[in-house]
Amino acid sequence: MEGFGIIMAAILIISPEPWSVLFVSKHHYALGLADIGHDVIFYGPPEKVAEPYLERVCSDNGTLQILHSGKVIYGARFLPSLLRRFFERRWLRQIETLFGKEIDVIWNFENSRFYDFEFAGKRLKIYHQVALNQDFNPGIAAATADLSIAISEPIEKRLSPIATNLLRITHGYAPSKDIENKTINFDDEFSKSRVNAVLTGNFDIPYLDLKLVNQLVCNFPDVRFHFVGDYSPDKDLHTNLEAKDNVIFWGRQPSESLPLFFRHANILLVVYLANAHREQLANPHKIMEYLASGKCVLATYTMEYDGREDLIEMASNRDEFIKKFLNIVRCPSAWNSPELMSYRQNFANSNSYPRQIERIADALGERGHLLSSRIFHDE
Repeated sequence: MEGFGIIMAAILIISPEPWSVLFVSKHHYALGLADIGHDVIFYGPPEKVAEPYLERVCSDNGTLQILHSGKVIYGARFLPSLLRRFFERRWLRQIETLFGKEIDVIWNFENSRFYDFEFAGKRLKIYHQVALNQDFNPGIAAATADLSIAISEPIEKRLSPIATNLLRITHGYAPSKDIENKTINFDDEFSKSRVNAVLTGNFDIPYLDLKLVNQLVCNFPDVRFHFVGDYSPDKDLHTNLEAKDNVIFWGRQPSESLPLFFRHANILLVVYLANAHREQLANPHKIMEYLASGKCVLATYTMEYDGREDLIEMASNRDEFIKKFLNIVRCPSAWNSPELMSYRQNFANSNSYPRQIERIADALGERGHLLSSRIFHDE
């Protein structure tokens, strides 16, 4: 009789961001690892709790639990390294007792906490840097990890002189279930204009090119602009544009709803102060999500997609951006043909989180078996 099974690993993911409605790479890796059968603990920023506890959020194949825990010890960064590692090691044993098993893999997206992987002993140690400005102790993290991962060329250059084993890999793509958002009538909201442009993200960040956004809205009154994400009502973007007839602010939306916005859009926008923050903005996570929709993407300069005119339209300055925007909105169907949409979607699918996990496993060599989905047959 033949059967099959999955060898599961226990994986602790340490994230600078909490488990919330807005998922980014840390959350998707946690979900992806659980989906292929691993037991995953996701630990975000420290919380004010009397004792650590686990909250289960997923158990389809493996398990995914959120760890609610306070700080290991206050003032840890001021302690001698031997003493800091002692407290972190003691905390880790406490979490393993709570979890009911020993943790096999520490996967850290942080370099302000647990950055010295010596505390983890012989466990597999992965340091994953997704933002250049996460710049507290990247050197120690890269030097003490079994594998360091960089999602852009600037991060790779920073880590390469230090890391013992370095992998450059782009953001992943998480296919989402086709979930209907019954609170929004998309057909009504997107039928008010022949052309709809969508921009997602946090609209309070300092990297947004407010001048260019204002020019687009004012120069193209027949295009409806949809801003999907967090914003402050008293900040410049909202105060300048809220009264415009061709603008709608949607606020934060659940991650699973974003593909619905993309599906109804004609053009997806990335509008940053790219020249002033070129390295920090080398690889925004949203571009992979945009490409997964198949729709046309117009972006300010984005280093990781330089030379990839087959995937996105890119402009090096405001004038060029406006000219390209004009060309696209004149005939958006030409930029969203079935062939072009399929090509973009295939690129995103080639970078799905299961595929990224396998690439990471390959980079680990013999120890990579701890991460693979390793489905095997028993005779």
